[in-house]
Amino acid sequence: MSFISLALGKLKRYREKYFPFISVVVAARNEEKSIEILLKSLSDLKHDSTMFEIILVDDDSGDNTRSIMEKYSSEHNNWNVLYHRKSSGSLKGKKGALALGIENSKGEIILTTDADCFVPENWIKSMIGCFKPDVGMVLGHSPVRRQKGFFNILQRFDTICESAIAAASSYINKPTHSNGRNLAFRKKTFLEVGGYNKISQISTGDDFFLSKIISTATKWKFIYNTDPNSFVTTKPERFGKKYIHQQLRRNSKAFYLTLPLFIVASWIFIFHVFLGILLFSIPISILFWILLGIKFIFELFPVAISAKIFNQKDLLKYFPLLWIIYPVIFLGTQLLGSLQFYRWK
Repeated sequence: MSFISLALGKLKRYREKYFPFISVVVAARNEEKSIEILLKSLSDLKHDSTMFEIILVDDDSGDNTRSIMEKYSSEHNNWNVLYHRKSSGSLKGKKGALALGIENSKGEIILTTDADCFVPENWIKSMIGCFKPDVGMVLGHSPVRRQKGFFNILQRFDTICESAIAAASSYINKPTHSNGRNLAFRKKTFLEVGGYNKISQISTGDDFFLSKIISTATKWKFIYNTDPNSFVTTKPERFGKKYIHQQLRRNSKAFYLTLPLFIVASWIFIFHVFLGILLFSIPISILFWILLGIKFIFELFPVAISAKIFNQKDLLKYFPLLWIIYPVIFLGTQLLGSLQFYRWK
C-alpha cells in the first residue's frame, strides 16, 4: 500500500498536442431504460464533429435499445448504428459487438464507454491528450453517481479503491485491470494483439484482458488519466441479484492475473484469512492488534490520496467502517467470482 501511495503521488496529467480522428464505440444490450442519458451526453461533446464518429452497436437487444440508438443517430451526420447478432461469431460476452464496432471504425484512437454512463463534454479532448507517442492505452476513472444511503457510499468507495490500484499499477506499466466504461486505445495496438481473438471464449473482462495482452505482448505504455474532465460517471446500482452478479463478474479474474500479480493477490488473501483466524482465537493474540494497526495505517494513506485525486473526500469520514466491511466483500466476491459463480445477462 505504501507503493500505491507513492505512485499516486507521482501521477501527472498529460496534455499532448495530438489531433487524431476518434471513434467512440458503445455496445449495448437491453439498455432502453439507461441509454438515453449516455446518448444525450455524447450529443453534447465539445469536439470538432469532423474529427470523430460515434458507433453504436446493438448487441441483439430484445427491447427498444436499437430504436433509441437510431433516433439519436438520425440527428447526427457522424453517428452510425450497427447490429450484432449474438448467434454469429465466436466471441463471447459483448466482445463480438465491440469487435464489430471497432472493425467498422475509422478512428486512429478508439474510446469506449457503457450504456449506463454519462460522459463529460471534454472527455475526448482529455483522453487523447494523454497519448504520447509510446502510449498504446489510456485508462480512465468512472465514478458512481452520488446518491443518499450507505450502499451508494460503499459503491463509491469500491470505485476509488479500484481506481487507485489501477492508476498505481499503470504508473509502472503493469495495469492490474482497465475499465471499459472509460477506456481509450490505439486501433493499431488493438489489431497488433489480435483484438479479442485470444480471449474469445471468456464471457467477461473484455477491458481487463485487452490491457493484459497489450501489457504482456507489446512494448506499448499505459497512462491513467486523473483529469476530472475525463471522469465518466456511471449510475449507481440497487442492491440485488443484478448487482451481486455484476460484482462477481468484475472480480472473477484472479486466476487470469500475471504470475507476479497473482502472487501478490494470493498473499493479500492469505493475510486476511490469517487475521480472521487470529480474531477468533481465544484469547485474541497481541499479534492480531499489531497487524491490524499496520494494515489500517498502510491502507489509510492511499485511500486518502485517491479520495483527493478522484474528488471523493467526503468518503474519508466513513473510512473506519468501510475499512472493516470492504475487505470481506471484496475478497468474498474475488473467491466466488473466480470460481465462476455468476451469470452473464
